[in-house]
Amino acid sequence: MSIRTILIDDEYLSIEELSFLLSKATDIEIIGRAYNGIEGLKLIKDLKPDLVFLDIQMPDMTGLELSKEINKLDIKCKIIFSTAYDKYALEAFDVEAIDYILKPFEEQRVLKAVNKAKNLIQDENTETEPSKLVKKAVALNKLSVLKEDKILLIDIKSIIVIYTEDRNIYIKTKEETFHSNYSIQELEKKLSDKGFFRTHRSFLVNLNKIKEISPWFNGSYMALLDGYDGEVPISRNNVKAFKNILGI
Repeated sequence: MSIRTILIDDEYLSIEELSFLLSKATDIEIIGRAYNGIEGLKLIKDLKPDLVFLDIQMPDMTGLELSKEINKLDIKCKIIFSTAYDKYALEAFDVEAIDYILKPFEEQRVLKAVNKAKNLIQDENTETEPSKLVKKAVALNKLSVLKEDKILLIDIKSIIVIYTEDRNIYIKTKEETFHSNYSIQELEKKLSDKGFFRTHRSFLVNLNKIKEISPWFNGSYMALLDGYDGEVPISRNNVKAFKNILGI
């Protein structure tokens, strides 16, 4: 099986290095190179590749922006991010990239990413439509979080509360507390149809975990959550919507 591949990076030497390493991989056919996001998007539309190696930091269109455009196209194209920065790992995962390799490139790491892409493409070519729907449903009930240097997928229903502290975002389950690179606004958007409610500018609560609420002061309330030791404030501005949702 030939994997038709496009390389997109604004650094000429990075593309040359990656091309050399990919020449050692069987089944990889490099069908195009682009040195900016706009040119890369045109190539992808014209050539409809199976796989794209995509830099993240580019001047005209970032790799994250380009990946969102790729996902809108009616093509089956896998994305592997190749970048000098590891801080974009969560964002890369969120746009359904299959892997994330760091510069300077290591041969074994590049070949491992290629092998992963090959297996996914082969599986996709043989799986039935019902199994695809099952995979999509599973993905919709997961949220990516950070633990040390790993990206984990946790069940959304296991989340008790999401909160900010010292400008960091934390996701609390019964067993652990995880870090997130998403803003609380982004998480609110992702989880608003999953039973979560923004009770306060610093708190996003799983409504199914609430066990008690009580008046506080100036029309605000406090909530106790199953599995969370502290109290969660419900700001006065959010009380009416909160009560309407709970039917109280």
